[in-house]
Amino acid sequence: MTARLCLLALLALGPSRVVAMTQPAISQSESAYRQGKAASSDGEARRHYRQGIDSARSVLLGSPDEPSALLWLAANLAGEALTHGKVFALSVIPEIERTLLRLEQTNPRYDHAAAARSLANLYWKAPALISVGSSKKAAAYFQQALARAPDFPGNQAMAAAFFADRGDCARARTLAAAVEARTDLERLGPDAAEWSRLARAALQECR
Repeated sequence: MTARLCLLALLALGPSRVVAMTQPAISQSESAYRQGKAASSDGEARRHYRQGIDSARSVLLGSPDEPSALLWLAANLAGEALTHGKVFALSVIPEIERTLLRLEQTNPRYDHAAAARSLANLYWKAPALISVGSSKKAAAYFQQALARAPDFPGNQAMAAAFFADRGDCARARTLAAAVEARTDLERLGPDAAEWSRLARAALQECR
């Protein structure tokens, strides 16, 4: 898989946010990330992602372990990399990995185990020979994400896609079916449609 595709997977599937009445307003770095994803051109997207990167790094200067800043720094770094070429994208993957590992070390349960979920996806999708890709690491981090937040549909859907890809259909079907059985996905935020798509694809692959 190309660096662009692995970063696209991280950008699309790594961070997630469940909407709730008690949840605080989103951070500037998350807002920039969402605007970057919705942008109509690479130039416009790059501006938003750069704003998100700058905002997250500004927060981290004062609070090096702020979980939201770590998570959305990784997301915005991936987003900006998508607007450049392959060589640039490959050069960014190690920083994304380091940022997520920091979040994993300091706040492993943040956002339904977002660090483990995102690291698993990165290790699954990244090219092994020229980057950090590792199916063994991906499996271990998906298992950690599921152990920490077993009922979170983002963890279930992404792990289902991974296990289906690896041929472990028994596990993939169980996880995907749990997502498909949810009746509240639409209320869980902007990533719910992607979780549903992943679950359906896993069930289709493991028929």
